[in-house]
Amino acid sequence: MEDGDEFKRQNSKLKCVRKTDTNGLSHIVDLVNAAYRGTQGERRWTTEAHLVQGDRLAIEDLEWEITAGSTEFYLGYAEERLVGCIGLKRYGYTTEFGTFAVDPLLHGYGFGKDLLGFAETVARTYSKTFQVTVVSQNRDLLQFYVRRGYQTTGQILAYPEDLNVGKPKVPNIDLTVLQKSALKPCPNSK
Repeated sequence: MEDGDEFKRQNSKLKCVRKTDTNGLSHIVDLVNAAYRGTQGERRWTTEAHLVQGDRLAIEDLEWEITAGSTEFYLGYAEERLVGCIGLKRYGYTTEFGTFAVDPLLHGYGFGKDLLGFAETVARTYSKTFQVTVVSQNRDLLQFYVRRGYQTTGQILAYPEDLNVGKPKVPNIDLTVLQKSALKPCPNSK
């Protein structure tokens, strides 16, 4: 595997492709689980391994997400390398971004910001509001969204243990809902 700095210098352009079939899902599931629950990657900062145990995503769940048609799922590539993914799910005029992950060996190089920006551009054509739901105790990830113009709504949700997304390691774990207007880009998002 290439060093992250060298890879980023050589492959700074992110290409996003909509995933509409179920081929190669194991690579995507591995990326998501490494990003959320892994411990490798010296620059990584989004892990929930200290908060939640077990996989964040199973192949069956990703397959359903893609084939059910309720989620637009995109993969981000730099050259031929999968660097990230994001799902867009519509609820009326609100689009929620989920299953958002970047290869933990490539954290800190702007791929997450670029992938979220791409998703916002796609969703802006049919949304009034963007929404994300984040483990409340993952302060670094909450701040990532705040820096991009998202604000907490005050809505706190119970951690969904019944959805096969891992078991909490800490008591009182919950989710924070953040939203952002889709009507204009945030000036601080660069």
